Amino acid sequence: MAMPRKPVEIRDVDLEATLDLRTRVLRSHIPTVAASSPEDHLPQTWHLGAFRDGRLVGVISGFPQEQGARPGAPAERFRFMAVELAEQGRGAGRALLAEVTARARHRGTRLLWANARDSALDFYRRLGFEVVGEGFSDSVSGLPHHVVVLEL
Repeated sequence: MAMPRKPVEIRDVDLEATLDLRTRVLRSHIPTVAASSPEDHLPQTWHLGAFRDGRLVGVISGFPQEQGARPGAPAERFRFMAVELAEQGRGAGRALLAEVTARARHRGTRLLWANARDSALDFYRRLGFEVVGEGFSDSVSGLPHHVVVLEL
């Protein structure tokens, strides 16, 4: 009989806690380029971690930013969502986005959005996100992306 999956705990973390996992997962093909941005240091930026058995297995960061397709809507952009490869498909990413969504609603945010890798679009669609606009190549990673949005 399979062992039951241990739950994921979502909690606030500082920027430093996110950097190693972000870089290993999101920049594995260009490891000399850190997965960080100037927005990481804004006072309104938040960082969350997903923990299983006390071990950090996933991260996500975000900040208030309008989305061009929905001007004027109170919006938050999330970035650098990264889950350990061995943990992908085990609920950490879903739990992170559930917490992000709940907190955003509480803050009065009406729209969540991100530039998502095309390889993750099915994941976002399953969580109710809509893919909008034309695809593009990310200027840092070179990988194909689309904008995904979730109306709250």
